[in-house]
Amino acid sequence: MTGKILKGIAGFYYVHGTDENIYECKAKGVFRNINVKPLVGDDVEFSILDSLEKKGNIERILPRQNELVRPAVANVDQAMVLFAITHPEPNLNLLDRFLVMMEVQEVPVKICFNKIDLAGNEEKLALEEIYGAAGYP
Repeated sequence: MTGKILKGIAGFYYVHGTDENIYECKAKGVFRNINVKPLVGDDVEFSILDSLEKKGNIERILPRQNELVRPAVANVDQAMVLFAITHPEPNLNLLDRFLVMMEVQEVPVKICFNKIDLAGNEEKLALEEIYGAAGYP
């Protein structure tokens, strides 16, 4: 059966199967041997060990679209980066690093600034001018 990993905790992976059930799975030792770790978002093939208890084993990780290191996820369709526009002032260096990381992985990004009601017009316009001109909505 195939499914998508929704959550991974301490070596257990919770896989949403094509039958709409969620299975608690362990990764086979072969992944450790080839230095591959299943990630949240991975599409996988798994075998069902106990259909009543919803337990299984991950047999194969299907090809990934992309992979992020932090957070450790795979097959990301879109990212939204959220920063306060003021109180505290946004760390634009950190924002730029996030944007570069997403560009390398070819993940579309939307930038969201909260606390917009606390900011002046010039702050809003400056950020909109910088990141809007770079093509980020």
